[in-house]
Amino acid sequence: MSTSSNISQSAYSASESETPQGTPQNRKQKFDESLEHGDLGQSIEQSLKCAQNEMHQKRIQNIRKELDYLKSTEWKFEYDKGFAQ
Repeated sequence: MSTSSNISQSAYSASESETPQGTPQNRKQKFDESLEHGDLGQSIEQSLKCAQNEMHQKRIQNIRKELDYLKSTEWKFEYDKGFAQ
């Protein structure tokens, strides 16, 4: 096991240890810049609108299903109309 860790340590230099997104300092700086420009707020707002739209579409779909069920079972209750008058 020690040979594999030695190989992995020697294969990478200090400058290559950075992640594809950059160093933690660069990521923090980019995050801070995005906060300053309001990108994060817009992203959250867009996500919220998308979630609200999805919930709205699901409610509409459920209401349509209920309406279809009521229409399909309406015949069961037609005889009650004469008694209610």
